[in-house]
Amino acid sequence: MSERLPSAPPCPFCEGRNTELLNVFGAHASVSSYWCRDCRSPFEMLKWSGSTGAPARLVRDK
Repeated sequence: MSERLPSAPPCPFCEGRNTELLNVFGAHASVSSYWCRDCRSPFEMLKWSGSTGAPARLVRDK
């Protein structure tokens, strides 16, 4: 699975690209832990494999 994870996602705090994967599993199995070397902040990224596609349209019955 780690081959699908981004190796250096942008930091959500400083938008830096100098990041590294710390752990494939973060606080939950659905997130990965990363470290930003620029602002020295840990952050987690949601694992998502698939496209969201177009939003579903809700239809109400009258």
